Amino acid sequence: MDENPHPVPTDGGPTAVAAPPTPAPGAGTLRSRYPQVAVPLAILGFSIALVPPLVVTIALRLRELDLDNAAADLGLILGVGAVFSLIANPLAGRFSDRTTSRLGMRKPWIFSGAAVGYAGIVVIAFAPNVPLVLVGWSIAQVGLNFALAALVAMLPDQVGPERRGRTASFISLAQNVGGVAATFLVQLFPSGLVQYLVPSLIGVVLMVVMVAPVKDRVRTERTREPFGPRALLGSFVFDPRKNPDFGWAWLTRFFLTTTQFTATSYLTYFLIAQFGVSDAEAPTLVFQAILANAVGIVLVAPLLGWLSDRLRRRKPFVIVSAAIAIVGLTVIALAPSIEVVLLGELVLGAGLGAFFAVELALIADVLPSSDTAGKDLGVANLAQSLPQSLIPVAAPGLIAAFGYPGLFLSGALLGVLGAISVTRVKQVR
Repeated sequence: MDENPHPVPTDGGPTAVAAPPTPAPGAGTLRSRYPQVAVPLAILGFSIALVPPLVVTIALRLRELDLDNAAADLGLILGVGAVFSLIANPLAGRFSDRTTSRLGMRKPWIFSGAAVGYAGIVVIAFAPNVPLVLVGWSIAQVGLNFALAALVAMLPDQVGPERRGRTASFISLAQNVGGVAATFLVQLFPSGLVQYLVPSLIGVVLMVVMVAPVKDRVRTERTREPFGPRALLGSFVFDPRKNPDFGWAWLTRFFLTTTQFTATSYLTYFLIAQFGVSDAEAPTLVFQAILANAVGIVLVAPLLGWLSDRLRRRKPFVIVSAAIAIVGLTVIALAPSIEVVLLGELVLGAGLGAFFAVELALIADVLPSSDTAGKDLGVANLAQSLPQSLIPVAAPGLIAAFGYPGLFLSGALLGVLGAISVTRVKQVR
């Protein structure tokens, strides 16, 4: 892989890109510093927009609409929404690679995706029944994942490999701090429309405001590659035989992201079922749990991202992260009290912080081609979206058979598989 894709000129002007774009040697050291701040803060906004419905407000809305079947409805809605995110993310990456707008290759998709995503959240807030909640969440997932795919593609576009570890750690930190900020905002507002609408609106505005000044890459010629059915299907796949390191990095992200989502997807219902928490208390306790998780990440991710760049190593951090995350999930699974749950979330956050410090840099370092960074990162994002689809399918059976401890311990087992997968990556130490 070419490790210096797509330079940004030092005068701050847009990069004119032919088809295919050709990177210049050594350009990574010349890139503007603003995207290193703007992209993480924009992804902070993305998380603030996404997390309230994902973690809290959909669950509470379903209890208003269909109390007896709320858990099953939540599984269906999260699962279907995740399928839409699976489709939207790689397509957005491929479309942004081909975009010739004067605004740039990525920004049109970020702006339009943010608008569509928030429209879906509005549908959820006003939905009179469960099917319309499903429609709203599907729209939100499509829009927000279009924005996310273009945002993540800005990392290799705008940041050289010598700074990717640090920037990637701040991106991952922003995603998780965004979860804290989102749940904090949710519990500030009274139940109802304001609680459903305002936190996500704040996130969408932050995302757009931070990206607007970025000097995006501009493609001045249309790509000659036809976009027929074969190219469409190619948006979702890669050849692991030609790019085995990318394949193993993909599996690593999939396993450890699944570990993360097992601790958050059913957190609201876990607290209600396991500790008798009321619907009114749930948002505050979810906020406290997400805060504990984020504190662990904040304490670990920035330091290890910097250390990863200094040592030029990624894999040891992933292995250590998996071990710590396994301990954290085990503590949550066996917790006798809410206080112990919070301790488990703190430990889990520390483990995930070590992973998030390097995993995006690891993916960027093994991309198959700098010319298709958006598409390939979209495929990599499938490893982050798939758990959102699979957990709602698997969780009800696991919970019915083994309770919530079975769900969390299953996530810990997948953390072991993530540690094994990263050892197979050869291109990165």
